[in-house]
Amino acid sequence: MSVIIKRNTGWNGVASKIQVKLNGEKVGNIMEKKQLEVEVPEGKSNLEVTRLGNMSDKIIVEDGDVVEIRSTEFYRKSVYLALPVSLIIGIIITLIPNPIYKVIISAAYLIAIAIFQKRFKLFNIKIVSSKTS
Repeated sequence: MSVIIKRNTGWNGVASKIQVKLNGEKVGNIMEKKQLEVEVPEGKSNLEVTRLGNMSDKIIVEDGDVVEIRSTEFYRKSVYLALPVSLIIGIIITLIPNPIYKVIISAAYLIAIAIFQKRFKLFNIKIVSSKTS
């Protein structure tokens, strides 16, 4: 009894693995344009994916389901803001003469990125075909 998981997240995060969890336990990793077959217990199970702390929704899966992982529209659009914002922060940091302020601004920027990644859902997972449908 198994579930097939396909990753189709696009170029966002293409170099990093997405961790697959079944009933809260890690069962594998998946790269872009790959698929992973996961053994599932009889009945229904909770499936979720994470990457560097980014969580998806949990969905209920059962034997024979095919699941697709996709990037959220918000994530796809926010990537285009990351480069200009990083460049602006970099320019600001180079213009500040005091090294303590440079460290404070750099740390604040990194904390903001961490909060952003924890706060917003970056992946959608959904069943695209099922043995029962």
